[in-house]
Amino acid sequence: MDECGLYSDPELYDSLFPNAGAGTIDDAARRERIAASETFYLEEARRGGGPVLEMACGSGRLTIPIAQAGVEITGADLSRSMLERAREKARRAGVAVQFIEADMRSFELAEKFATLLIPGNSLLHLETIDDWTRCLACVANHLTPHGRLIFDISKWEIAMLARPAGQRFPALTSDNVTIEESASYDAARQVRDITWYFSTPEQRDFRVIEYRLRVVFPQELPLLIESAGFRLDTRYGEFTREPFTPASPRQVCICSLNHP
Repeated sequence: MDECGLYSDPELYDSLFPNAGAGTIDDAARRERIAASETFYLEEARRGGGPVLEMACGSGRLTIPIAQAGVEITGADLSRSMLERAREKARRAGVAVQFIEADMRSFELAEKFATLLIPGNSLLHLETIDDWTRCLACVANHLTPHGRLIFDISKWEIAMLARPAGQRFPALTSDNVTIEESASYDAARQVRDITWYFSTPEQRDFRVIEYRLRVVFPQELPLLIESAGFRLDTRYGEFTREPFTPASPRQVCICSLNHP
């Protein structure tokens, strides 16, 4: 799993995916959704009591507020540039957070954690069953006996997967940057090959990024979790903790180790 091009420019990433209170998100619905995700992960980090490990922490959007709330948390990510940005932001915020470089499929730390977070579709960068198996084995090895794995991934709509390959669709607008998306779907591998086209009013397609995401269907997810020795305790349809239904946009999951 190579580093995704989406994460090679932390400054651009932070402008596209800011904290809800940053004041740069014009779309009220998106702002509320981001705020709900921040609240959800902070509540779950507090509920576990620490220590917390956040895999795929990126530039610390969730990590730093959790640390500011007094929860002991470690951030880990594959991207060195994102980790450097996270350390800089933590210093500016006046919080002590350990940020480490790690691959979610093969990390090995001395500490065990009460809560392990993998937010924001990060698990969908695992393209194969072997990737998932390795990742969840590492997670299990780093949880306390009553520890919990908490993550969220998209619930893909068939209409999105069936979009014509190569045709552009609006994806995101943030801070004067508009992103259009084209994608093709490999139904055998359950992988979307995605291209994002970044534009401003002054410059069209000033940047183009290609990346891949795994598609995990709702009936498939419990099998992946349970085969790795976990129990899917709760699955919400949104960060606001509403029940998971066919209309839900996300799979927001709380899992625990399935002890014999």
